[in-house]
Amino acid sequence: MKTIKLQNDFDITKIITDDSDYQKTSPEKLANIAFEIFLIREFEQALLKLHADGCVHGPVHTSIGHEACAAGAMSALAASDKISSTHRAHHHYLSKAVGYYANKGFNAFKDMDSSLQTEITNLMGEIMGLSIGCCGGRGGSMHLRNEKIGVIGTNAIVAGGVPLATGAAFSAKYNKNNELIVSFLGDGAVNQGAFHEALNLAGIWKLPIIYFIENNLYAVGTSIQNATATGDLAVKAIS
Repeated sequence: MKTIKLQNDFDITKIITDDSDYQKTSPEKLANIAFEIFLIREFEQALLKLHADGCVHGPVHTSIGHEACAAGAMSALAASDKISSTHRAHHHYLSKAVGYYANKGFNAFKDMDSSLQTEITNLMGEIMGLSIGCCGGRGGSMHLRNEKIGVIGTNAIVAGGVPLATGAAFSAKYNKNNELIVSFLGDGAVNQGAFHEALNLAGIWKLPIIYFIENNLYAVGTSIQNATATGDLAVKAIS
C-alpha cells in the first residue's frame, strides 16, 4: 500500500498589495474610502451612546475595528452590484451606500450629498425602530435591506445570508445582467452547513459571487483553532 498526493483543479492565489497599488488609486477614490472609514466609526460611536441612553432596544452589534474591510471591498463594486451581510452589518450598509452614490458622482472632497445623508439617517432610524428606517423600523440593527443601494439583506442567523446571496448570484447569471454579488460572513459561519452547500453550488454553476470572510479569530468565545482544522479559511473554497 502506498499513498499519493491528490491534485485538484483549483488554483489558490493570494493578493498582496503594496505602495504601487496606492499610487494607482485616484485621490477621489482614496478620499471616499477614508470618508467611509471615518463615517462608520463616528456612526457606531454615536449609536453606542444612543444605546446607553436607552434609545435603542435590543442588542447592538457594532463594526468598530472592521471599517476598512467594508470600505475597501465596496470601493471595487459598481452601483448595480449587490451585497448580503450578517448580524454585524452597519459598516457594510454604510459603505454600500457611499459606494452607490460614489458611482453616481459623490465625491468626499465636496459637500455631503443630500441623498446619501438621507440613507445614513434612515439607517440610524431603522436601528432605533423608527418609521423613517429603511425597513420602516421593523428590521432593526440586524435585519437591514435597501434594494435601491444594493443591500439585499442582512441576517441575524449565522450564515443565514449566504444562501440568499448565492441565489441572487444565480439570478444575476440567469438574467445576464452583469451584477456581482458579495456575501459578507464571519469566521463562525464557515462551519455552518449552508456555507458549504452554497459554495458547492456556486462552484458548479460558476456564479458571479464573492464570499468575503471577516475573520476576527473568534465566533463569540470560540476560537478558529477550536472550530476548524484549516488554518487559512480561504481554502474552504476548494471544497
